[in-house]
Amino acid sequence: MAQKENRQISLQNDFEEVISNKLSEIRVCETSVQEPSLEIPLQYAKSSNNSYLPWHDYFMSLCYLTAARSKDPNTKVGACIVDKDNRVVSMGYNGMPRGIKDNDLPWSKTGAHSYDTKYPYVCHAEMNAILNERHTTLDDCSLYVSKFPCCECAKLIIQSGIKRVVFSELKPDPWEEQVPTRKMFSLAGVSCRKFIPTIHQLSLNVTDGVGSVSITK
Repeated sequence: MAQKENRQISLQNDFEEVISNKLSEIRVCETSVQEPSLEIPLQYAKSSNNSYLPWHDYFMSLCYLTAARSKDPNTKVGACIVDKDNRVVSMGYNGMPRGIKDNDLPWSKTGAHSYDTKYPYVCHAEMNAILNERHTTLDDCSLYVSKFPCCECAKLIIQSGIKRVVFSELKPDPWEEQVPTRKMFSLAGVSCRKFIPTIHQLSLNVTDGVGSVSITK
């Protein structure tokens, strides 16, 4: 009887070990597919000084503030281009092409035809940020953007000479739609990292022409 119980315990332990190994393999596989090496979280050491805004939080905050300029009722995206000396050289948000009124073209995400939606017309934030800078080379610059770039913007980013991309949010698109961007960045030597804030909250308050900013770390 004791031998039978020991055999059952041994089989159970072997089974649990096999399952554990398989789960580890699955986790490794999932990590290799969903979190490729080019998407390394961008994170800096937190400072004990709560009175100032760190560079990376500052640049991403500019992205979200710039995004507020977008007239898109569904998706507001902002981008900020920074040189190697941490100087902001350009910003942009998603909107209709220059000279076209905001109500002349559709903002809808769905329609009877593709041309009844916003997608053929809207200029993305990354595109506008790149095109807005006409006097300075973008070689070796960094681009901060509130959402992961599409493949068309990825081409512009690469061609402009930008070498680093920091994004805050992944779009709700299927994983397959992100693959071209990731592939091109990897092959072109453009690093792409997910932004991780070191501040908990940033509040901007402007009342009667008087502004104040509060930072919670």
